Amino acid sequence: MLFESNTVGDEYPGAEITGIDLSPIQPSWIPPNVKFIIDDAEAEWVYPPNSLDYVHLRHMALTIKDMRRLLAEAYKALKPGGWIELQDFLYITYSDDGSKPDGYKYDEFVKLLREGFLKFGFDLHGQQKNEGMIKDTGFVNVDNKMYKVPIGAWPKKEGLNQAGLYNKAIALDFLRAVQAPFTRGLGWSPGELEVFLVDVRKSLCDTNIHTYYTFHMVIGQKPLDAA
Repeated sequence: MLFESNTVGDEYPGAEITGIDLSPIQPSWIPPNVKFIIDDAEAEWVYPPNSLDYVHLRHMALTIKDMRRLLAEAYKALKPGGWIELQDFLYITYSDDGSKPDGYKYDEFVKLLREGFLKFGFDLHGQQKNEGMIKDTGFVNVDNKMYKVPIGAWPKKEGLNQAGLYNKAIALDFLRAVQAPFTRGLGWSPGELEVFLVDVRKSLCDTNIHTYYTFHMVIGQKPLDAA
């Protein structure tokens, strides 16, 4: 089993869990049934065919250049009847109450960010292809569960407002890490970027604007009669 967090180790103590990453950033306090290895998910997998029960990928749509190849490796490594799950945000904002204005600055930021990432071969909206690629790989019983994740603490429902507060904080923090797609991808100067981000931050902090992303959990099962 591949999993990027040790949380599931506590929930399923009878399972053997392996988490992988490109760098050694994993925690040292982990359940006894969890281990981490340094590996590249885009390289050929070292796991024998038909050896895994479950493969989990979270927030990988933007970081994988050839997702179809990765899914093919996962399909080969999974046992017949095994499952794959892909979890990703779709960074397109929506508003159900009409509070998002025309020319919403954060939308402009996302549009430009996507253009910058595409220069390097990564698609910020690659999540939209996950369901189709899973089906094309040969998985069956494919399902795409979608959840609304607010940006800001505007929801009245307890829990959602807390999630929105965290999500807004993450979005604001992320603005400090977009130098490469804007400067090397789009050719902006650092000064131009900083001036632009002033209005982007204002749009994220405007409590009169009630926006949200969608979070997608796409699952698929390797057929029971697969070789």
